[in-house]
Amino acid sequence: MKYLPTLLLLFALIFPSRGADEERDYGPTLPIIANAGTGPVMDVVVIDHLAYAIGRGALHVVDISTPTEPKVLGKLGGLGEVRQLVVSDGVAYIGSRHDGLFIVEVKNPGQPKLLKHYDTVEFATGMELAGDVLFAAHRNFGVELIDVSDPSNPQHLSLIRTGEAQSVVSRDGFLYVGVWASSELVVVDARNPRQPTITARCPLDGYGDGVDVEGNYVYVATGHHSRGAAHKEPGDPGFGAGHGLEVFSLDDPAQPEFVSRIKFPPLYEIGNDMWSVTVANDLAFVADTWNGIFVVDVSDPGTLQVIAHCKPPKRSIDSPRTRKSTFGNFIGGLALTQDYILMAGGFSDLHVVKAAGLAAVPTPETDKAPSIGKALPPEDYEPERWKMYRPEGQVYSVDLCSENLAAVACGSAGTHIVKLWPEIELLQVLPSKGFAMDVSVSGNRIYVAESAGGLSIWEKTGGDQYKPVGGYQVRGKPIRQVETPDSGNRIIIQVGGSQFSILDVSDPVKVKPLLTDQQRGLLYGDQMMRGLVEDRYAAIHWHVGGVYWYDLKAKPLPVSTGDNFPVRIGSKNGLIALGDKTLATVRKGYVLLDKSDRGPLDALEIYSVGIGRQNPGTPNIDSGIFYAADRSTGLVTVANISDPKNPKPIENFVTPGNPGRIAISKGCMIIADGYHGLMVEKK
Repeated sequence: MKYLPTLLLLFALIFPSRGADEERDYGPTLPIIANAGTGPVMDVVVIDHLAYAIGRGALHVVDISTPTEPKVLGKLGGLGEVRQLVVSDGVAYIGSRHDGLFIVEVKNPGQPKLLKHYDTVEFATGMELAGDVLFAAHRNFGVELIDVSDPSNPQHLSLIRTGEAQSVVSRDGFLYVGVWASSELVVVDARNPRQPTITARCPLDGYGDGVDVEGNYVYVATGHHSRGAAHKEPGDPGFGAGHGLEVFSLDDPAQPEFVSRIKFPPLYEIGNDMWSVTVANDLAFVADTWNGIFVVDVSDPGTLQVIAHCKPPKRSIDSPRTRKSTFGNFIGGLALTQDYILMAGGFSDLHVVKAAGLAAVPTPETDKAPSIGKALPPEDYEPERWKMYRPEGQVYSVDLCSENLAAVACGSAGTHIVKLWPEIELLQVLPSKGFAMDVSVSGNRIYVAESAGGLSIWEKTGGDQYKPVGGYQVRGKPIRQVETPDSGNRIIIQVGGSQFSILDVSDPVKVKPLLTDQQRGLLYGDQMMRGLVEDRYAAIHWHVGGVYWYDLKAKPLPVSTGDNFPVRIGSKNGLIALGDKTLATVRKGYVLLDKSDRGPLDALEIYSVGIGRQNPGTPNIDSGIFYAADRSTGLVTVANISDPKNPKPIENFVTPGNPGRIAISKGCMIIADGYHGLMVEKK
């Protein structure tokens, strides 16, 4: 967010970290003795005498043969919003949030080389590797299992819906996943990586993130917020507001048992929030974002003690009022070498911290990696009801060109034009420069959001064929969603993780941005409204800031109406125009919003669609029937809302994949279901 640095500065000045005798409570302060010169770093891994550091869209390979004199050997940029990485056998696997997975060959440290950009199911965060299986923790959807036996040709194996996964570690085929908002350690049996299953959900006091396994224990780094226990004073059970380290025994690897926890200071600042842990020689090294690093003695797992710490270095930023202001810093992660900690400074650099007698190279755990069995022919889902179309890529989105013709965004396989009946038939492939993630049809044009490839525009030529006629790109930012609310020349696109733009596409060769905006939070998925309220107002919801309305048809330029429903409706949910109302799906069902509504949510009527407390997901409406799909859970919900204030549930079911917004033709559902393929209802 463009105002984030200012907001963080104000927060730091108004609410400084709580006072404490740090030397007494957290042991001696470990000194930073060198910087690598990489610039800001989000994560770091050490293999022998080399450190691999990621930050600001780049991978740096650093020689740490002499840790006090680190030297950058090589760099590779263009890697998106990098978050975590794992390195093995000369290959780095880099999770890059909404930019997916980058696989980089690092056998020549001076010249890292991109092998493959892989289309992950969702925002890729945590990375773990066991044998030929890469485990990619996703922001909302869980953990994706990927076959990387050939790193240049990764293949999707499966997805396990753990909840909001941040980080993951594996041993002997079991995954231990730090899950965020539900505050859990989730255990997954992945010994058959094509069919992983959850074996345990262990409650944590704080949000779950970093995990490590050492000996007979699993260690979990947690952060804001506490489950609700009192946390104001150091002796309170929830002190630290969720921040701390929790230990579980692995007498039964499938069912860990809680042993103990220790708390860190309750420092919270919005904007960066990640916690990780690495264990070596009976010491746990915990990176706690804004708090820095804590070294915890875990020799007796039942009685934990902080014995040393290192605060992140402050930095100075230019301020119109103060010229130079001291500003906080956060730690993205850490790695160990003998007597030194490498600390990833999120706003600064790769720092070398002296930790003589404490830091040591972790001893590799013995591990029986999962074996990838022979792929079986895919089983059709309810074949009496559905026919399937399975392209090579991930099926994100579908829109109708006509009653019998659909445009299908197929990820790395481009956009496919398919005939739907009587049998599904591929008519044309529209190649894409990036991953085809969304498609919208307006008149004789098809608009495709191609992620890093930008927006492409196609026009019908003759028959059912299309040709490229133009496009639009924003440097350094992917375009992930596109909406064509009416048949006019103004369309809406999602840019990057939190921004949108309204474009004039009257000349597809010279597309003009008319309005660009962003509010608090991220655009995780399909968060732009389908259609226009009162035939002129578009709406978008950010996961923190809530719903905002824009006058798409204002002259000479579209404008914000100034209206905001400042309530989180859930990043998995969506919006659709319904006359003079904005239908917003929320937990249990939906609400009908006026632009003047300001909340709270419980002041509005929530119309239930018969799914308990679940989220319906992204909505569509056709002939008085409400259809919704939640990509994260696979839930599809159908209800009759011919009277919107008296919905009548019809059915709900869970697809094998990740269903996007449902299209309707001839009264039949057409579902883009991720790597499961395209589902077309037969009836």
